[in-house]
Amino acid sequence: MSDKTSTAGKHEVVSGEPTTERVRGIFGRIAESYDAFNMMSSMGFDRGWRRAAVRATQLTPGSSVLDICAGTGDLALAIAARGVAKRVEATDFSPEMLAVAMRKAPKVATGTEVAFSVADAQALPFGDASFDVVTVAFGVRNLPDRAANFREVLRVLRPGGRYVILEFSTPGWAPWRAVYHLYLGHIIPLLGSLLTRGDRTSFEYLNASIRSFPDQGSLARELKHAGFTSAEWKNLTGGIVAIHSAVK
Repeated sequence: MSDKTSTAGKHEVVSGEPTTERVRGIFGRIAESYDAFNMMSSMGFDRGWRRAAVRATQLTPGSSVLDICAGTGDLALAIAARGVAKRVEATDFSPEMLAVAMRKAPKVATGTEVAFSVADAQALPFGDASFDVVTVAFGVRNLPDRAANFREVLRVLRPGGRYVILEFSTPGWAPWRAVYHLYLGHIIPLLGSLLTRGDRTSFEYLNASIRSFPDQGSLARELKHAGFTSAEWKNLTGGIVAIHSAVK
C-alpha cells in the first residue's frame, strides 16, 4: 500500500503503512509535542492504560525489563517507579523521542536502574535470553516488520518470559467502534495539527495506522504463530486499547 492523492489533487490521503523512514521522520518531528498530545487525545486515559500494562508484566523482585519503542519513556519510567525490577532498558530508534525520556528520568527516584539506548525493535542489540520481560506501548503498529520484532523478542526473552503489548485496538461493539473511528478520523488530526502548528499529515498517519492494525484475536494469532506458547488479551475502555500478554 502506498500513499495516495485524491483525484481532485487537493488533499493527500495518508495510508497506515509504516516504513522506517516515515516512522522515524514523524516521531522525530512530533517528539516535543508527543506527551501533550497523548494527554489531550486520550483525555487522560493513557495513564490508566499504562498502569494496567505495568500490572500485566507480573514483575518479580530483580526482574530485568526491556521496553522497546519507548518513545518519551512513560511506560519504562512507570515500570521503574514500581521499584521492583532490577533494571529497565528503554530503547527507541528515534533519538529525539529518547531525549525527551532522558529529561524525565531523574524525576523517578527508585532503586531500579534505568538506561536508554537507540535501537531498532526489529534487530535488537542484546544477547539471547537477556530479559525477563519485554514491553511496548503504542509501538508495534509502527513496525514495518512485526514478525521480525516477534522473533527478536523471543530471542532476548528468558524461558517463561513475558511480552506485554499495550496498543490501540478494535472496539467490539459496533456503535462504540463507529464513534471511535469518527474521533480518530477528525479529532486526532485536528489536535495534532494544533499542537505542532500545522503537521496534520503525521497525525493522519497515526489514525490510519490504528485503523489498519490487526484486531485483538488476529494479533494474538500472530504472536502464537511466531512461537509464543500462549497469547491472551484484555480490553480497556471498551476495546479502544488492548493489552496482549504473550509467554515464551
